[in-house]
Amino acid sequence: MRFFLGDGMSVDVAGDRSENKRKLRSNSLRVGVIGFGEAGQIHLRHLQAAGAQVVGIVSRRRKLKAGFPIYESLSLLLPKVDAVTIAVPNHLHAALCLEAIRAGKTVFVEKPLCITAHELAQLERILSSAPVPVKVGFRLRWNPSLRMLRRRLCRVRRISCIYRLGIERLAAGKGWTRRQTESGGSFFTLGVHALDLARWLAGAQGERLSNLQAFAEHQDPSADFPLVVSLSGILPNGISILAGADLRGDAPFELDLSIEAQEGCYPDPSLPAPDPEDEHAEEIEFRGLIADFVEAAQRCEPNPEEILDYLQCHRELIRARELTASGP
Repeated sequence: MRFFLGDGMSVDVAGDRSENKRKLRSNSLRVGVIGFGEAGQIHLRHLQAAGAQVVGIVSRRRKLKAGFPIYESLSLLLPKVDAVTIAVPNHLHAALCLEAIRAGKTVFVEKPLCITAHELAQLERILSSAPVPVKVGFRLRWNPSLRMLRRRLCRVRRISCIYRLGIERLAAGKGWTRRQTESGGSFFTLGVHALDLARWLAGAQGERLSNLQAFAEHQDPSADFPLVVSLSGILPNGISILAGADLRGDAPFELDLSIEAQEGCYPDPSLPAPDPEDEHAEEIEFRGLIADFVEAAQRCEPNPEEILDYLQCHRELIRARELTASGP
């Protein structure tokens, strides 16, 4: 079967997938890492732990001492890999993801998948029929406490999830996070984590939030966007969702989560707190996240339901940002 990916390009899905599977059965997965800051180095460590073969890194830093071949562009790396991970500033995610998909490579991209309506439209056209798996870095899905909580939940009525991290900590060594054109603003630095987590806990699979409302306040010279944002809406099954981000000051990571349900309400004293600041928790989350990506790449089987929810999450964030920008 041949899928057309736009710009006159096409991919023979059955042929490519069969060939990829044959290669990966006899060799370890060949992965390239795009970007080699803090997140890229975490990717490298967990890719190696999962048995993948890291064959190169894309970076513009000429004196980088990584112990691997350094490539100046993704196009130079793509012929040498089966898959890539993307760990660069937010505004570069969508274009690099699309380039890798068009080359038939499995992709893992740090959240967010995109930050503009134009990027989302491009991704929607291609991801709906992408011949390769695409994963997004929602590491909280792999937090042991949150996974246990999700299994306990029954007949959820309401989920509220606010992610807090002060802009001074968030932007340390990453000045681009203070600029909306590069970061997407609060909705796309932390809000994307909060909304994805709420939708995942609710069991959403691409369903739209109705009665979408959004809120933004606290303009501050530290960034060119509001530091406190939230959105709310209702899933078709009646679950009410509130998700937001608070980037004021230099506060540490904090996840403010509350759930009303027939069974499995939260806070729950029988569960350890899902502390995103804890290094041990971060290691566990990335271990699960990257291992899942490696396994998906080896299977060469896309997950359309997962893609639908990635896209819907970003669609709602873009709409919420538009609502707050237009005012009452």
